Amino acid sequence: MKTVTTINGRFVRRGQDKISVFDNALLYADGLFETILTIGDHLVFMKEHLQRLHQGARLIGIKLPVSDDRLISWMKRTVKAHPAHTTKLRLTITSGEAARWVGTQGKPQVILSASPHQVPEAPYTLYVSEFRVDQDSEFRRIKTLSYAIHAAALKTAHAKGCDDALLLNEKDQVAEVTTANIFWVRNGRIYTPPIESGCLRGITRRIVIREARRLGRKVTERNISLDKLWEADEIFISSSLKMVIPVSHIKHGRRVFRIKSGPIGQLFCSHFRHMVELPTL
Repeated sequence: MKTVTTINGRFVRRGQDKISVFDNALLYADGLFETILTIGDHLVFMKEHLQRLHQGARLIGIKLPVSDDRLISWMKRTVKAHPAHTTKLRLTITSGEAARWVGTQGKPQVILSASPHQVPEAPYTLYVSEFRVDQDSEFRRIKTLSYAIHAAALKTAHAKGCDDALLLNEKDQVAEVTTANIFWVRNGRIYTPPIESGCLRGITRRIVIREARRLGRKVTERNISLDKLWEADEIFISSSLKMVIPVSHIKHGRRVFRIKSGPIGQLFCSHFRHMVELPTL
């Protein structure tokens, strides 16, 4: 699995891809990241990713060290150097080196890593995590480096034989999947948790809502309890690296809830693959 990495626009070999142990990204998880699907030389939904990156930078007080044009140039050079046609590009912005926390920013580091990626085709299986997200935190809306809850939930899901974990908020409402946003269908209507549930302001989530209108559908934002989620006719998830993928079953403790693949989820799955020029399933 070859990975091509640049730091501040310079290519680095494995073993040279290092930052300071005093970088606040390491000491305090002070930084941001975006993960972008690339197909050929096309950075999928790049504009939207950059918009969210700027929103995050304003919220946590990081001044991005380069212009968008320079950053895009670095991203394209990194991707172009990778032999795979489809890759995932991880963009990480650290807040910079500081010997100790003094409330001032060092020089941010821009890390880009491109690695091979295959957009999943098989339906996903989810495990209901015991961890909860804070629906009232503004930091839930952006992608900071502080991902401990999601990482722990995902590890547990994998240990339980599932692809990903379903996260509830502190009100026991469905919020999101650790690596995706969630949608459900009931009686032909499409729903998704509102941003106020504590879910990420997902790029693909927003585009699903937009594209639904073009497909003659409507997505309604609504909070839902786990018990009500079991009544869904279809469930699917969306993310930058998955596009749209149906969910086949959800494990909750020893119980397993099976969900049939349906026409609406398949419609969105095919539509998004067509949008980014992936082979239609």
